[in-house]
Amino acid sequence: MKKLSLELKQNAIGKLLRSNTTAKEISKELGCSRQTTYRYLSKVVKNGLGSLQDKRKSNHHKLSRKQELELVRIKREGPWRSARKTLEISNINFISERWVQKIWAKHNLNQLNTERLKPIVRFVAKHPNDLWQADIMGRIHFPFLGDGYLIANIDDHSRFILGGKWFSRQTQINVFRVWYHCLFQWGLPKDMLQDKGSQYKANTKYGQTGEYSQSTYQHYAQILGIGLIFAYKARTKGKIERFWRFVQRDFVRENLKVKSFYELNKAFFSWQIKFNEEFKSDGLGMNKRTPADVYQPSERRKPKGELQELLTITLRRYVYRDSSISLFGQRYKIPPGYISCRIWLHLRGDSVFLEAMNKVICKFRLKA
Repeated sequence: MKKLSLELKQNAIGKLLRSNTTAKEISKELGCSRQTTYRYLSKVVKNGLGSLQDKRKSNHHKLSRKQELELVRIKREGPWRSARKTLEISNINFISERWVQKIWAKHNLNQLNTERLKPIVRFVAKHPNDLWQADIMGRIHFPFLGDGYLIANIDDHSRFILGGKWFSRQTQINVFRVWYHCLFQWGLPKDMLQDKGSQYKANTKYGQTGEYSQSTYQHYAQILGIGLIFAYKARTKGKIERFWRFVQRDFVRENLKVKSFYELNKAFFSWQIKFNEEFKSDGLGMNKRTPADVYQPSERRKPKGELQELLTITLRRYVYRDSSISLFGQRYKIPPGYISCRIWLHLRGDSVFLEAMNKVICKFRLKA
């Protein structure tokens, strides 16, 4: 039974009390049974007309056919209108926006495409290596491996995967490792596009000038003459965000049962080659060509020795009593004789160096 307004019930029962009408007529007026009418009358006799207030708290109300058609008409007249706006125009306030959306789905109005007042301007770099996009894909849980993060760089013009690798942590040094490999393999880009994550951009102030310090990534980009563009929205990095969705659908679901990062990265390397050489894209400027057909290595290069020297990270660490140091969240043993001293580490970004400290060329210098 639908809720009736308090005023309507009070007027109807008042007429009955004054014997101006019969219970049968009042029942028709209120749309209820005579038993309900007598119950209303009994409540009024005992507690007055105020007792007719409907105290039900349910938000379930019946929508008439006329009201439903009114909502449909408003939507058809303005396909851009939201459920909230439609309710505002119709002056219907007892149903939710979700209910309105269900009515639109019933009348096939929920998939209407409206013309944008301000069209989306799609962008693509004019030439290969004009712009690289860098990002970290959000955490993926592998049942036998744990959480994994994919760090990758792609070329904006060709969608070519320049380099990518899975890690257990999304640290700045892991970002640097992937970038280091891409620079050695493919040369230097003109610009890099990435978000404002702490792995790419330092967000902590220092000193009293209000200036911001630089991350390792920013520091070496400046040395190499690479411009950095920081995206404020994920949509700005649309190509690599779409690439993440494709990776999850085409690669991750097929490799969820891997048991080591070595196995995972080995599978991803093979998949990456297949993507670059076989996957034909119909994106802007691609014309059904593969990324490998469109991409060309950069002409901006530095000699390998010079680049290796430039991309050497210098860190200072304290040596604990067990002759170990803490580096990127892990403990590493160092040669004896440096306990309680502060030493300098010169780290290269190549994977061999960073994955096995016993193969790293470390230069130790005692604190003066």
